Amino acid sequence: MAGLMSFFVFAMLLSAVPVFGATEYRLGGINGNDWQAVLTEESFFQIQDADGQPLRQVPVGISPFGAGADTLVDFSGTAIQPRLINPSVNIARADVDASKTEIPLPYMPGSRVIAGGCGQAQLHANTIKLMLDGNPATATFRTFVQRAGGRPGDGFTWRGAVVFDFGGAIPINRIRFYPRLSQREDRQLIESLREPAPDIETFGQDSFLDNFLAWYEIRTGDNSVVFAPDPCSGSSTFLFDSTKRNFGAVATSKRRTVLGDLRWVRGDDPRLTVLESTRENLNPVVDLRFPPRSTRWLTLHAFPLRDYEIAEFEIYGDGYAPETTYLTPILDFGQAVTWGKIRWAGDVPDGTRIEIRTRTGHIPDPLLYFAPNINDNLVPITRAEHAKIDIAARLVPTYNADHWSFWSSPYEFAAGQRNPNQPASAWQDGTLLLSPGPSRYIQLAIKLFANFNVAPRLDQLTLQLSETLAAQALVGEIWPIEVASFEPTSFTYIVLPTLNDDNAGFDRLEILTHVRAHAVRAVRIDGQPVALDQFVPHLLDDRLIIAFPPLTGSADNFKQVEVDFDVPVLRFGSEFSGWVFSSTDPDQIRQRIAPGNATFRLAGDLLTVNTPVGGDLLVDVQVPEGFTPNGDGINETLPITYKLREVTADRPVQVRIYDLAGRLVAHLPVLKTRSGVFIQEWNGRNRQDALVQPGTYIYELTLNSEKQHTQRGVFAVAY
Repeated sequence: MAGLMSFFVFAMLLSAVPVFGATEYRLGGINGNDWQAVLTEESFFQIQDADGQPLRQVPVGISPFGAGADTLVDFSGTAIQPRLINPSVNIARADVDASKTEIPLPYMPGSRVIAGGCGQAQLHANTIKLMLDGNPATATFRTFVQRAGGRPGDGFTWRGAVVFDFGGAIPINRIRFYPRLSQREDRQLIESLREPAPDIETFGQDSFLDNFLAWYEIRTGDNSVVFAPDPCSGSSTFLFDSTKRNFGAVATSKRRTVLGDLRWVRGDDPRLTVLESTRENLNPVVDLRFPPRSTRWLTLHAFPLRDYEIAEFEIYGDGYAPETTYLTPILDFGQAVTWGKIRWAGDVPDGTRIEIRTRTGHIPDPLLYFAPNINDNLVPITRAEHAKIDIAARLVPTYNADHWSFWSSPYEFAAGQRNPNQPASAWQDGTLLLSPGPSRYIQLAIKLFANFNVAPRLDQLTLQLSETLAAQALVGEIWPIEVASFEPTSFTYIVLPTLNDDNAGFDRLEILTHVRAHAVRAVRIDGQPVALDQFVPHLLDDRLIIAFPPLTGSADNFKQVEVDFDVPVLRFGSEFSGWVFSSTDPDQIRQRIAPGNATFRLAGDLLTVNTPVGGDLLVDVQVPEGFTPNGDGINETLPITYKLREVTADRPVQVRIYDLAGRLVAHLPVLKTRSGVFIQEWNGRNRQDALVQPGTYIYELTLNSEKQHTQRGVFAVAY
């Protein structure tokens, strides 16, 4: 991050141009697009002046092929956060007029109740509504018929399960159900019901207290359990008839369905966890209390040996939904735009987190659709044709990786956090948008992870963009694409631009090197050397900034930019991403370079470099044989230099100093980091901050990753 901030300081110094404003797409906040409205309505991006005030708004459309979605999101105010479940609200209160088979639960948008299997859902839904209607004077009835000649309890009844699908995990901690009770005969029992207590006047005059449910099982499952979307679909394969030309007909070859191996919920489903199971319930009013559990699925399965009824079945929760999802539709900016940075404002308390991802594309639909022809060969079809095929016979759509990027890795939240101490229009905060551009389409996915007691909040998210492209197209490649060691290697990086007269042009090239490069040896434009004393390269901690005379318009079309530099590669498959930009652009928006054939001299057509596979993660440890901390200003500290490779997440590195007897003399502060080149120094003082005695000592360098990596050596202290 320090290297990134240094880059922006450097770029601003080079441009010597004041910041005039920005082109931004905003979600949330006081003057941004409404979080919830964006899911279904056209939004806008805006051009701002130097004070951040909008000068012009440009519509942003919605692709018909990527619907927005939200799960358990609280849209109150101008921010989004996980839904807070009110412990006094019955989550199972249903909209009894909305559906015949799937019964919606309005308090939890997207949640529903379904009865048993496919046939049962249609047969019993109307009856099940009576125990979810909030009216204790109505009830769901189940009648038991003893089979003639059978053993007692051997008979006929509906034996399916009632399935609650909340659409996402919520914290459930209480379930209550009871039969119809009488205002007069059961008044004392009604008044003893704990909060929320139902109004006694809503109960009927007749008591059916003895008709309670005596034998039942309740199971639950969290978000990790995945089922088919409804009881009338499931895991199956279809045979396609090659003699028929219509899609979805019966034939001779098996193909996987769109649902894969998924199936619907069973009454006693082994994938769900038993919450309560009893064969001898004696309580007419069942009021189960338990610690909050993350629940997406809940089933009620009754095993009656006699008639029973449920007047009301109530479910309660308390706390924040542990996982909330917000997915924008595919946003259509009307033309290819260059993406700059992304930033956000929000709060992430300890124990919570927010994951933000992006993907970009050049066409409105990120999927490809196929079906077999009469020869049983797969041929492309349109989305409309695909939708006409029976759901059980449709082939799984394929991701269109040629025209859409895959979802980015999650952005580091701290890196993109808005800095209120800096002017918003300067864009000195935020982080680079990871998805490639230019592109016309973009989609954002946001997950908010809470615990039951505290939740994160996202106030606003902003995309920086430019309507003017630096170049019509940019391809680049690096050579070599494999290295034999982790020592610094000489690389050549070549960029081939396609430039039109309406492109802005560029005079800077940024190359992500991951670690600090050792040197830039040469820069060439169309084979001609660039004077490095006039256009001085800037070496940052994790990247290079290369300056050269501007390339603009069709006169500079296909002029190659070549850079020779030395850097070690410490991760297998390290991608040397590159961007170009103009030093006179006040927004400093960079256009990404795509890997491709930038020159026929090199055979890689890649921007990634592979390293040797396997080996130690802690390499090239270098420690001098001795040092002299005597206060003369020379050789005062012991530098311990090392490289970490293939470390993709922050891991602790510990340096300890021992004497020859094995006693701990000193330890340096723990460094949490990932792949890179590092130097830590010891000043010759022990844990009491006193200079150690002259002699021989042992250093121990330890990396704690999936397993511990340790290197040791000796050195001398002299005065």
